[in-house]
Amino acid sequence: MAKTLDCALCILRQSLEAARFATPDESLQKEILEKTMRTSLEMGLDYDPPMMGTILHRIVRETTGDPDPYYKEKRRHNRLALERIDVVRRWIADSTDRFETAVRLAIAGNSIDLALGRLDQKAVDEAIRKAVDQPVSGDFGELRGVIDDASTILYLTDNAGEIVYDRLFVELLTSEDYGKKVTVAVRGKPILNDALLEDAEEAGITEVAPTIGNGGDGLGTIFSLTSPEFNELFASADLVLAKGLANYETLGVGPREITPKKIAFLFKAKCPFIAARCGAKLGDLVVRLQ
Repeated sequence: MAKTLDCALCILRQSLEAARFATPDESLQKEILEKTMRTSLEMGLDYDPPMMGTILHRIVRETTGDPDPYYKEKRRHNRLALERIDVVRRWIADSTDRFETAVRLAIAGNSIDLALGRLDQKAVDEAIRKAVDQPVSGDFGELRGVIDDASTILYLTDNAGEIVYDRLFVELLTSEDYGKKVTVAVRGKPILNDALLEDAEEAGITEVAPTIGNGGDGLGTIFSLTSPEFNELFASADLVLAKGLANYETLGVGPREITPKKIAFLFKAKCPFIAARCGAKLGDLVVRLQ
């Protein structure tokens, strides 16, 4: 991913946010910030931002002794999304284009991202409501086409809470109307508020499609950290549907060590630099094929 000086500042802010999630002890928060600043300087500004973020979040976990600083927030976001699932499912069922509505809502769920700081639940609910009519940067027709052509789909999730909306999209893909063989992948180990197997089970997506952890704790998909099982699934899939900014950063720009037949990115453009790079506006729902 192309780097900017702002990437370093964003990663340091994330580290401090994670420290505050993990501990109320200001001395520990200070220690984490000092460690992450030193590590950032050692790695240099040319270091890949997703890997840099991965390393700095490890520092947070190791320093606080908390293996999953976002655990409580993930439970909360799953619960809040599940409270709304019947209403959202009806939106899809009653819409004139169930496919487009399901995609819109899955992308809108990407608003639940604690990498950008603490969330206002009202803002998340508003993003979900607006998604039905919000302009999209991308082509639903192309996305529908590559899904129609695919027999096997690997669906890469992003955040807890968001995974509830992914479930509704996967339900549609595996229904009689589409009949796709979908495997869902979550993170293998805690990082930020990214979904793990526990979140997949809580969201009910494990009841819809086989679900695996990718084996790693990386931001996005970093093949040096993911498991051989995941890497094999990625390589053999007819289509990979990749959710979130970190997956776009790690898979959508530059060479990949492993390449599926096709890959489609679904995310909300929350970073001005990524938005500009992919030709979207900040806040857009984005569909990009590669």
